[in-house]
Amino acid sequence: MNVRSLLPLILSLSICWVPFFFSGCSDVTPALTAVEATVVYEYVHFQTVSQQRLSVFVQEAEGTERIMELVVNHQGTGIQWYIDKPMVVYNGSMVKAGSANLMPPYFSSIPTGEYDVVYTDLAGKTVSDGFSLNYSPVDGLPLDQPVLEKKMEQDESPQSAEPVRRIAVYAEQDGQGTLLFLDKARSNWESLSDILKDYSNAKSLRLCLDYPSRQVRYLLPPQNIESGE
Repeated sequence: MNVRSLLPLILSLSICWVPFFFSGCSDVTPALTAVEATVVYEYVHFQTVSQQRLSVFVQEAEGTERIMELVVNHQGTGIQWYIDKPMVVYNGSMVKAGSANLMPPYFSSIPTGEYDVVYTDLAGKTVSDGFSLNYSPVDGLPLDQPVLEKKMEQDESPQSAEPVRRIAVYAEQDGQGTLLFLDKARSNWESLSDILKDYSNAKSLRLCLDYPSRQVRYLLPPQNIESGE
């Protein structure tokens, strides 16, 4: 049998094999291992009133990268947010997907109470979970904190576990867009130039003050770091 006569057989086997492969992948039933919900108060400038929004991220057992859509529903009011292009965030071995820009209804606040989350993967399979939101804002928020705090001596200890200070590093100057880093400051970061050594394409950063017990995060105004310190 020559090569030309083998081609139809090879093509027919390939066509039969490809659907079998994808149908095998779609047999995996998604399972959510964590749902994180936080009310974000963003300050564009220190002189302006903060803007409120909801942040919801999920982790899926088989790989959050397989997500296609996320729907967040408030049980009491029926308000829904459709996230058709979820953001996938990598932090070491942890992968989360969701959105940090779910805006409240017009002229109202993010409602408290019970929420449902429906996760749909690329194969069209869905799984649902939920969370409860009972947030409370912080009075007298310290807005003038330096982004990089002075390191404590060995015999010093923080007076309170809150707020948890995290730094968000962006590739754009306005503190929006591509997020390069979001976590506690690295031990080698003593100045803005140290951040640029690790992220040469960084243009701005913002200080995040997290209050886990209150389910709120305060995102302070962006700071330009292109020139370092």
